Amino acid sequence: MSEAGPCPHCGSDGRGESGIEGLYREVRRIRELAESDVAQKQAARIADLTRQVQELRATVARLRAPARSAPPRDLPDRRAG
Repeated sequence: MSEAGPCPHCGSDGRGESGIEGLYREVRRIRELAESDVAQKQAARIADLTRQVQELRATVARLRAPARSAPPRDLPDRRAG
């Protein structure tokens, strides 16, 4: 008799493990993969939002800079009087 190789789907060799144990193991593996994928997507989203906040801070600082250094334009000059 020839020996059967491992299962192409789960890698089980069919010895010492009931079918339900193999299913539970596969469900755990799938859950771990899904949680890893979610964590990676969340990390990427956080990095993107952090970059956007930094860009907004730089924009606000750039827009405020001329307002601090220049006198207001709509007020009359008090020195001319």
